[in-house]
Amino acid sequence: MFKTKIKTLFRDVASISLETADPDLLAHISFGYRNLLILAYTMPWVTETLGDQARTQVLTARMLEAAERLAAHLDKDMTAENRARYIVYLLHTLIFHYNPDHMQIAQNAATEILDAITAKESNKYLSLANSPYICKILCYDYYFRSEKDSRKKAEHLLTQWTEQLQQDGSWPEVPPDVALQRLESYALYSDVADQNKYQTTLSKALRYYTELPHITDEVRLLFVLAQTGTFSNYLQQVEQIMNNVLEGKLSASASGSISDANRTKNPQMLKALQFHILALYMLNTEKE
Repeated sequence: MFKTKIKTLFRDVASISLETADPDLLAHISFGYRNLLILAYTMPWVTETLGDQARTQVLTARMLEAAERLAAHLDKDMTAENRARYIVYLLHTLIFHYNPDHMQIAQNAATEILDAITAKESNKYLSLANSPYICKILCYDYYFRSEKDSRKKAEHLLTQWTEQLQQDGSWPEVPPDVALQRLESYALYSDVADQNKYQTTLSKALRYYTELPHITDEVRLLFVLAQTGTFSNYLQQVEQIMNNVLEGKLSASASGSISDANRTKNPQMLKALQFHILALYMLNTEKE
């Protein structure tokens, strides 16, 4: 069933014009192609099922075009939260395919935010100072530039969240979507800096949030499970989230590009999100 669905989504996403796509749409398209590209290297069925447009060279070209247009958007005016999210998107693409020009754009944009927060002046970025967006930017800054001060600042945020964590693994009064963004930050830090430093916190919180009654509405959980390599540990939740996403059922409380409100503004967003998520699912469940 999923192979039939990915074929349909692949066709639909291929028809989306990247010239007019906004950064959220570009990010989902880019990440979906990246997941499919990794899968295509080991799974012959990808090209056999999807045709010549799924050849690795074509997938790479489409992914890079999306990243190019994503980088261009950072020159435009936008809200503080959107800018931080788009910087994270661009840095995430650079992990897989490094581009020095894109790196300079991301670095300039990230420096603007981080310097403004450090100065503690009245500015639009102060509300983001303790956010997962900033933590991720700091982690990436350490990864790409070996900037020790950025690592320390990321650790300050992660330690602060650890101290706020309750015995049951929850963060009181923190919405599930924000909690999952924190878990993404812990997982990213583990990947780029120290795998063991916050492993206890990550495992404890993950156990709590995967058992929440409405967690299967939260698409972001799939990102966390993929990043922590724990898809197989939570197959029941994974399958239910996949079914919800493919049926167009998204969390009403999620933020950013995976919110129900945002995707209803742009019908193409749901197709791109479904494509991204299904490619992510296949990448984490298909066996050689």
